[in-house]
Amino acid sequence: MVEEKPSGQGKNKAFIDNQWKPGESGNPGGRHKDPGITAIQIEMLDKPCPYAKDPKTTWRMWLAEKGLLLAGDKEAALRDLKDRLEGKVTLPIGGDRENPIYTITVSSEEGKKDVGRLLNGERT
Repeated sequence: MVEEKPSGQGKNKAFIDNQWKPGESGNPGGRHKDPGITAIQIEMLDKPCPYAKDPKTTWRMWLAEKGLLLAGDKEAALRDLKDRLEGKVTLPIGGDRENPIYTITVSSEEGKKDVGRLLNGERT
């Protein structure tokens, strides 16, 4: 006699038994309401820095100077500092009119075979 499984049950019964019901949130409390550390740090950047000699020096200016001093002549440290402050520069991917770049998304196995034949010069 074959044991009948509840609808939608897979191999792992514990997973299905503890699964959320339709319309039920997996995070009922929602996202934390307090701001993250990064948000607080961003707010502080233009405020006076208590560690600076000049009271007009902001955290932004102080951190920029300290970062450069710590990086010194270490190329990797300077590059990481710039990437962190300004974001990484991305290289665009593109061709030209004579050699354009095409993007092909193939999801079926048959389609993958067809693209393979096409790239090998076969006509389908």
